[in-house]
Amino acid sequence: MITCLAAICLSGAVAIDGDTLRLDSPGKNLRLRLWGIQAPEIKEAGGAEARHALAALVSDRPVACDLMDVDRYGRPVVRCHTDTVTDLSCEMVRQGHATDWRRYSGGAYQHCNRIVPAAAEELD
Repeated sequence: MITCLAAICLSGAVAIDGDTLRLDSPGKNLRLRLWGIQAPEIKEAGGAEARHALAALVSDRPVACDLMDVDRYGRPVVRCHTDTVTDLSCEMVRQGHATDWRRYSGGAYQHCNRIVPAAAEELD
């Protein structure tokens, strides 16, 4: 069980894609961008698989998130965990569904990376 001491605590989070969560509540639709990673868009190769992987990580679990930033679209950029996953971004990278976006993460998820390091340089 998660004790929600984080900036944002979600119940019923839905994966929009491999690096975005949505929380629907009466009168609100909140989109949260996972900090420090880049996953393929839904229509890109691997996009549906990335969404499915993130959905499996948050399904039927409370998600606690710390606000890291706000992106240019006004979305909160967050670092999140569940009762079974200590960092959703790292887990998505570890599973091969996202890459460490060093431009924003400063290399925080490089240790989680399964891809060839040269391929990750495209995101710098």
